[in-house]
Amino acid sequence: MAQLKLSENKYFDKAKERAGKILSNKEKLEEVLSATKNRLGEVHLENSKLSKLGNNLRIFLRMVRAYASGVYKEIPWKSMVAMVAGLVYFLMPLDLVPDFIPFTGFIDDFTVIMLITNAIHQDIELYLEWEETKKH
Repeated sequence: MAQLKLSENKYFDKAKERAGKILSNKEKLEEVLSATKNRLGEVHLENSKLSKLGNNLRIFLRMVRAYASGVYKEIPWKSMVAMVAGLVYFLMPLDLVPDFIPFTGFIDDFTVIMLITNAIHQDIELYLEWEETKKH
């Protein structure tokens, strides 16, 4: 996994710290996955310029679910922690730019998710290829 350039974001540091604990607790992990799915439905990112944020979060959700259920284990632990940290960050109402600020509130979420996506791009591509073969 490429080095994430998020070291100056104390909110992401908190999210990353929580992510490791969440990954080892199936109940907490399910809460994060459900909350993320619900939040995605509430903010309607697919209808905005931030649709890429929504698409990447949905991929993270599928990857984390596949890993947690045991059907896909080819994801390095660091990548799992990064994805869960991204989900936690997305759920944090008060982060670098508070989410209640229309549109602008999601700019930092978008940036964090894009940095994670770029850092684990190869893991995502491998997962999407695996996911595609399952459909056939």
